[in-house]
Amino acid sequence: MKKIYIEYAKFAVFLLIVLKLTSNLMDMISQSWKTPFMNAISNEIQTIDSSGISIFITFVMGFYIGSSILLFMDRKKKIQALILLAGVVVIYGYMSANFAVGWNILYILIGMGTGIFLGMDRKNKKNFRKAASNVSLFSVGYASLSLVILNSSTNNRSFIEDSIVLLIFSVFFGMLMSYEMKNSNVFILGPKESGKTSFMAGCYLRAAQITRIPTDRSDDLIDLVTELHKGWAQRTKYLKNFYFKYESGRLFPQECTLRAIDYPGVYLEDIANYMYTNIIEQTTEQTDAGVSEVELSKRKATHEVMNADTLIFIIDALRYPHFEEMGIGSYLKIITKLREHGKDIKPYIAITKCDIFKDEYPNYEEDKEGFREYIVNKFSENIFVRELVTECTNKMFYPVFFYTRQVSVPIPQISSVKETEPSIQNEQDENNPNSRFVPIIDAHGNIHTYGFDVFMQELMESE
Repeated sequence: MKKIYIEYAKFAVFLLIVLKLTSNLMDMISQSWKTPFMNAISNEIQTIDSSGISIFITFVMGFYIGSSILLFMDRKKKIQALILLAGVVVIYGYMSANFAVGWNILYILIGMGTGIFLGMDRKNKKNFRKAASNVSLFSVGYASLSLVILNSSTNNRSFIEDSIVLLIFSVFFGMLMSYEMKNSNVFILGPKESGKTSFMAGCYLRAAQITRIPTDRSDDLIDLVTELHKGWAQRTKYLKNFYFKYESGRLFPQECTLRAIDYPGVYLEDIANYMYTNIIEQTTEQTDAGVSEVELSKRKATHEVMNADTLIFIIDALRYPHFEEMGIGSYLKIITKLREHGKDIKPYIAITKCDIFKDEYPNYEEDKEGFREYIVNKFSENIFVRELVTECTNKMFYPVFFYTRQVSVPIPQISSVKETEPSIQNEQDENNPNSRFVPIIDAHGNIHTYGFDVFMQELMESE
């Protein structure tokens, strides 16, 4: 509910910026046409056709209208299309009030056709990102060219004032037309058998529940979720790429990608040593040829960490109180390396398999915030965990787990295995070695989870 109000405020701000800055930019552009350079061009155009300037103006108006039509057809850009049309109305009013423009419907239609033609993706008819890109490039490009022409002439105007207006306009258009969130590339890191890919599956299941549009996802992730419905997926022997895209926002829906790599072997501690070294920065398809699966996975994971906008660090609750096995030292090294190279990333910390502590906090379902605070206090007894808490987003941890039930028949081994998650849930009961814990699945085929709703909601609201 909080985010929708922010989006309404964002819409009001964007609309006001369009109404105000469009008039300022039109004034700057019209002044640039009065310079000697543009006067010479104008005279040449009128020599060819006395209506040449009007044709150009009507064509540009048609281009904007055509691009707006495509954007309105895009589910993610309907509001942006309305805002853009408001700017077109301002341009029309400005031109009509200040210039004798002959509005030729033929050239408006030609401009519309051009905007539609250039804005369509030939391979994907439902992809209209080119239209957003075309509008942004033309608007910012033409305004920038007008600023250069105006301030390189003898006509003296306020260069600083014009530059500030153009800068605000450029930033605004980038935000308005962007399809991705500000921190859209999220990567999950965790030690071997810490629950990182099960965490990935839980996030995907939760995102699929709360987003209105089906999310794009990798085949490996679908296989992983399928294995979870059969019991618990087993350790992988090959590099697997898990990712899915989800949307956040109603008025201004944008995409975010959550990604994790499942890899054979243990190498979390190697990532910090690999970061920003020649072996990584000079990696190509040729240098990767003949490299072992383990080495290739190290390089790939290191690239993901270096390119990520947001990181999620996984801590395995089953390893409590053996903090030295949780990867915390490696996490701190990674944060330090990123900061040394100008990236100040505030990671999220997820504590997996936290159901082992639910008996210590019986009210964990009704008081999720209290349970989270209990987990934070419990783990923060360690000095390195306290240091990690100061680095993370909201200075909080996110306890998560899968609800499980005990079955008396052992889970059969599956050949096409994907995951690395031996945990308390798939361990045999000490009192009954012929039983296992498996995820609870309801009558509709849905897996029951805890804490993923809180995490995904806060992740979406933070973008």
